[in-house]
Amino acid sequence: MKLCGVLNCGVHLKIQCEYVGTKYAGFQTQIGQRTIQNELEKAISRYFATPVKVVGSGRTDAGVHAVGQVVSCLCPRPDVKLYQFLLGVNSYLPADIAVTAAELLPKFNARSDAKAKTYIYKCYVSATRHPHYDVDHWQLYKAVDIDRLREQAKLLEGTHDFTAFCAELRDKSPLRTIYSLDVQTPTPNEIWFVIRGNGFLHNMVRIIVGTLLSGKNVADVLASRDRRRAGKTAPAKGLTLQSVEY
Repeated sequence: MKLCGVLNCGVHLKIQCEYVGTKYAGFQTQIGQRTIQNELEKAISRYFATPVKVVGSGRTDAGVHAVGQVVSCLCPRPDVKLYQFLLGVNSYLPADIAVTAAELLPKFNARSDAKAKTYIYKCYVSATRHPHYDVDHWQLYKAVDIDRLREQAKLLEGTHDFTAFCAELRDKSPLRTIYSLDVQTPTPNEIWFVIRGNGFLHNMVRIIVGTLLSGKNVADVLASRDRRRAGKTAPAKGLTLQSVEY
């Protein structure tokens, strides 16, 4: 992404941001709640000295984090210098939210132009609690069969009806495509579920993780199209939106 430059007004800003979602009621604006979108709009509006509304690539739930969330908005000033924009907006944002890159484009919508997203769900295995991990990991008290996790995860790749892995169907279709679902062990006591897809239903990634760790046969759950057959929804704090592709 370009970090400097001056273009004419009427273009769109493509902004990458990251945040620790612990203290927020999710990304999307909610009346009476503190959200990521609200904080971004306040900071960007303050920088430009005019009201600005942003569109996010998607909604992250309460407590979910991001390192590669993307938002867009109309650029209200023709002489914006992007390196100054980044510094200025960050000075108005709370410490747990930051804009990390920006680009000016003639036309761009962070939500409708998105082609794929990658989420990472992180767990750590320990009989005792570790505060450092607890920020963005789910604690598992007993070791799990990694080989079986990997075998089961591969059964979810491809295009399927993910009704059984959806808390509430908010979209027209439950069909989604998972391009890859990898189970990684970056350290001996960590398990990461790295999932890349064209889009995700409400709580889909967290339900997939909960089901994989429950020991259930995911093929049977998938075929049932019944949320009651899946495992529990994994805690929000373990989930991070890693990147969005355009």
